[in-house]
Amino acid sequence: MLQLDLSGVAHAIGGHLVGDGCGVVQRVITDSRIVGAGDLFVALDGARTDGHQYLQQVMDAGAVGALVMPDRCPRPAGLPCVVVTDTLQALGALARFHLGRLTANVIGITGTVGKTTAKDMLAHLLGGPQADVHAAPASYNSECGLPLAILAAPLRSRLLVLEYGVNAPGEMRRLLEIAQPQCAWITALTAVHLEGMGCLQTIIDEKLLLAAATRGGGVVYMPKSVAELAQSQLSQWQAAADVIAAPASKLLQPGRFELDIPGLGKCALDLEAAHEAQQVSIACHAALKLGVKPTDLRARVQSLPRPRGRLTRHQFGTVTVLDDAYNASPAAVSAALTVLAQQPGGRRVAVLGTMHEMGNTAESYHRALGIEAAEAGIERLIGVGVGGAWMVESAGRAGLDSQHAPTTADAAKLLREGLQANDQILLKASRAEQLETLLPDVEQAASALSAVAEGAA
Repeated sequence: MLQLDLSGVAHAIGGHLVGDGCGVVQRVITDSRIVGAGDLFVALDGARTDGHQYLQQVMDAGAVGALVMPDRCPRPAGLPCVVVTDTLQALGALARFHLGRLTANVIGITGTVGKTTAKDMLAHLLGGPQADVHAAPASYNSECGLPLAILAAPLRSRLLVLEYGVNAPGEMRRLLEIAQPQCAWITALTAVHLEGMGCLQTIIDEKLLLAAATRGGGVVYMPKSVAELAQSQLSQWQAAADVIAAPASKLLQPGRFELDIPGLGKCALDLEAAHEAQQVSIACHAALKLGVKPTDLRARVQSLPRPRGRLTRHQFGTVTVLDDAYNASPAAVSAALTVLAQQPGGRRVAVLGTMHEMGNTAESYHRALGIEAAEAGIERLIGVGVGGAWMVESAGRAGLDSQHAPTTADAAKLLREGLQANDQILLKASRAEQLETLLPDVEQAASALSAVAEGAA
């Protein structure tokens, strides 16, 4: 929490205060819909809307003030404002100021997949809020999200676990200007955001800037796959590279693995995928290095959090749904198909939507995944959107029962009409496709199936 009056905010970021500067800021908010008493509203000029249009709304909601740019919408009388040239840059400056007030070390996490899962795992294993460990909420990892994550940190925070997300070259440097980490974790380096990044090497170079910026005396944790791609840069880092091998693991049953974790021994955990086992191993290794006692770690690892939409298991009667619809990239879809192929019981049904921001490579990646779905041994594919059409075409040629749904609503209709008892369903696509909205349709159709079965009995 910021706990700074508006005069202090203006002084910290070099802004011009207009109005009463005595109001104390508790939270810093960029979404006008959730503003409440004691909040400082930051009016960002976004791609969809300009926050300056909502100044009256946030004043009515009890905002203590607003961070604004000059010559925008009229400012309501009675709303104290801190005027700056660029509100996004000022947000970052305020986060730098707040970070300077803390005694906390920063653990920075980046990678092309698994950032949020890794962040939540590590923060939990380090003890969470009860141990004064503050983690970024949700996926707050952008030039807007990272500052908000920092500004939400209590003054007593001991550790900050933060995500660094980038879509284009240059973005990581701007994030590092806000917060330079003492330790880092690079989760993976695979093909994503190619529309902005251009090629895999650019992705590697951009992501590894976090490692290069990690302070001397710190550590950069990574799996072997990342170390191999970073080999030429390792000697240039101030921090030490710590490469963690994948743990010995055994699938006990769908959704449960036995892992042999160095320092802890064998642990049976609720995990859906082998790549999650790797993440758990790295998180445990880092937690031990950061001073967590093995006894505490063994207890905490049994209750690992799972972010919503990341292989979240839902049971609707006899129908199982793996909701992995938060986001998608070629590597992530491939891993999810492997998980689906391991599910026993009835038909394995993949509902795969478009992977966005893949640039000129989009069609080839989607078609390759269609073939992979066919080779994985699943029984049905529903492809959603433009990318789904490419997957359906290549999967169909490979012999897989495939149907195209132009929209998510069309996919819902196909699922309802074709649902069978004991179906195992995977939902996977980029966030924009909103495949998680299919869950109520599947639940309703599964309930109808159960009713029919009970009536027949």
